[in-house]
Amino acid sequence: MENGIPKTLTEMFEHIGKSRCFDKNTTIYCQDEEADYFYYLKKGKVRIFMTSENGMEKTLSVIGKGEILGEAAFFDGQPRISSASALTNCELIAVNTEILTDIISKNPQIAFELLRLQAQTIRMLSSQLDSMTFVGAKGRIARFLMQSLPNPNSRNVSTTHEEIASVIGVSRVTVSKIMTQLVKDGVLKTGYKNIEILDKEQLEALCESRNF
Repeated sequence: MENGIPKTLTEMFEHIGKSRCFDKNTTIYCQDEEADYFYYLKKGKVRIFMTSENGMEKTLSVIGKGEILGEAAFFDGQPRISSASALTNCELIAVNTEILTDIISKNPQIAFELLRLQAQTIRMLSSQLDSMTFVGAKGRIARFLMQSLPNPNSRNVSTTHEEIASVIGVSRVTVSKIMTQLVKDGVLKTGYKNIEILDKEQLEALCESRNF
């Protein structure tokens, strides 16, 4: 299972029709538009964000290779509540109702796997809300890193300080200061767009940190 998506789903998405390519900084879909498709991200990285009436943006998540996006509005039939833009050059597979119905008719188990993914997304958003409400900056960073691991056995997260700051709702300066301290404490090791978790137990303990 990669990024929480069962292998059966990734194999299915990889073989659906033609992929669509988006250049870096290109909009993939917009808030309030109708959701005729959801997407499987075959290559690249995508930012999911909301825009307020006065134009302020809030990053909800950063999606990586092997994940799906835009599925919530697609399934409930309501306008999209968020937008998506390519952080890098991206390749995506678009899935519409016709394609998905055909797949499920041939393999009904796929429907349950998609429901499981929806439940995981809801759990992640609930955790994010709890984190922003009750948990300090260090705890938010710890939670973000633990939740961003591709699988339970992985220790590496591909991200930047700017991406972390945007998602957890603190300044980039704050993120850099805390990350520097975590490196000194032997919890993390940082490299170019990569963070290695050296001490998972200590990082897990920090997930509940209330020190703002």
